[in-house]
Amino acid sequence: MIWRRPRPDVRDLLSSRRREPDGGTAVLPSIALVEQLLDEFGLKHSIDDDGDLVVRWERCSVYFFLYGERHEVLQARMYMNRRFNVEARAGLALIMDEWNRTKLFPKAYTVLPDDGMVGVCAEHCYDFESGVTRGQLKYTVGMWVDTLLRFADWVDEQT
Repeated sequence: MIWRRPRPDVRDLLSSRRREPDGGTAVLPSIALVEQLLDEFGLKHSIDDDGDLVVRWERCSVYFFLYGERHEVLQARMYMNRRFNVEARAGLALIMDEWNRTKLFPKAYTVLPDDGMVGVCAEHCYDFESGVTRGQLKYTVGMWVDTLLRFADWVDEQT
């Protein structure tokens, strides 16, 4: 007979809080925590009329959303303030395709809001179901904001 160690339930391992080697405790992201991180980066932020966390720049705005049963999925979505006529959408889609083909992130696309003008968006998203340390989340949010702003610069150069 071969002795086998009982295998723990993977869901229990993923949902438990655990200590990281650097001493940080893995937690789920929250809007309050993201606000603290934005403060540490010196970024002015607010909660809009819909209750969403937003950082606004002259060219664009970055929104932070939480999804999932336990709000474990964090998304940063950038909307460019600049809008385009509907006739420009095909050309913009080609530009977005070029970005998506040559860059790893963020994901870029066009949107057609109710005003009939074409908007340009980009986003990062990650499922932190197993938790994240504060340091890891700070690095992630900082990298996301940086790459979203770089994308906005790139779009302005292309159009």
